[in-house]
Amino acid sequence: MLAAVAEKYGGPDVLKIKSVAVPEPGDRQVLVRVHAIGLNFADIIGRWGVYPGIPKPPFIPGIEFSGTVAARGAGATRFAEGERVMGYSRVGSHAEYVSVDERMVGAVPPSVSLDTAAAFPVASMTAFHGLRTLGNLQSGERVLIHAGAGGVGTASIQLAKHLGATVLATVGTEEKRRLAEEQGADFVINYRREDFSKVVRRMIGSSGLDLVFDSVGGPVFRKGWSLLSVMGRYVLFGLSSVSGRGRLNRLRALRVYAQMGVVLPGILISSNKAIFGFNIGTLTGKEQYLADTGSRIVDLLKQQVFRPVIGNRFRFDQIVTAHTELQAGRTMGKVVVMVREAEDD
Repeated sequence: MLAAVAEKYGGPDVLKIKSVAVPEPGDRQVLVRVHAIGLNFADIIGRWGVYPGIPKPPFIPGIEFSGTVAARGAGATRFAEGERVMGYSRVGSHAEYVSVDERMVGAVPPSVSLDTAAAFPVASMTAFHGLRTLGNLQSGERVLIHAGAGGVGTASIQLAKHLGATVLATVGTEEKRRLAEEQGADFVINYRREDFSKVVRRMIGSSGLDLVFDSVGGPVFRKGWSLLSVMGRYVLFGLSSVSGRGRLNRLRALRVYAQMGVVLPGILISSNKAIFGFNIGTLTGKEQYLADTGSRIVDLLKQQVFRPVIGNRFRFDQIVTAHTELQAGRTMGKVVVMVREAEDD
């Protein structure tokens, strides 16, 4: 099979498409014939070698995919061969085949294409886990969603509106503003033109935000923390501010961490605020939770609460370009890399 192999840690150009052996499905695993890859920021960080649990090079990156079941390992009973599926993998989805735990795979509804399915699992699970499970977002509350035009951002806006919240979102361009508004955001702030914290204060006054959903970190964290109301919750699930268009700068990463400041436990008590951090890829031992939550988000997909936005498509031989564009912040919605051009090819 063909796979995009990271020969060493580094920028997009470390990825080389090579012929490698098809993996064998282990116990309770399924081998999936990959149709499309959903590209995520975690793939960027993994390629640099700073994602938790990433293997040493050479390795095949990739955490999200759609396709059909090609074979089943011992004890795997949830899916039949040929069944259309979508799911997660710790690594390995940047390939024509990937072998994964069957609990990390879900059936694709008949009304959903495999292209759309590749854009669904990670963004929607991240939105649900952060906003609903951890953030406990309720009807009538006010939530600020950073990077509102990205894959997670668009899914988060859709879910937050479904839950009855008032949604404020930040974006970096006017084109991205329009996309966030199309997903249902009530107020969209172009952070390159205005200081989002000042705009939010003007809009909501002293009452504050109930929830901040942040994948950026850095100075954005400190500003967002100051906007929280009593009983406000801050959910941090990414640090995209540490990356740039080229080489990962570790000194810059240290500066970003320093800009976030320190939140002491005593401050949490006296201010009646909460902070959560999470990484879907490192929820070790929570496979059953992920499987159960996966069923819930698929129900929301069927109800068209989640409407995956594919903003950019690339061929498999363009995977280096796909990584480059996502890392540079030049993409909108979800980035999908097509391994096969048609579902039955």
